[in-house]
Amino acid sequence: MDDELEALRWLTVDELAAARRRAIKAWNLLDRSAPDYAQRQAALQRELLKIRLVQDERRS
Repeated sequence: MDDELEALRWLTVDELAAARRRAIKAWNLLDRSAPDYAQRQAALQRELLKIRLVQDERRS
């Protein structure tokens, strides 16, 4: 997770916002009847959490 966070830290504000929008769109498009729904949802939650951490670091 540290490498992923470091990669997100190098993104510009606009790139980070776009990554957040992509993750939210992917979450909204998840097929709830898919057998791997829970795994995909958890992965998107982790991605959004990492993005939020980077955004919070920049605000403080």
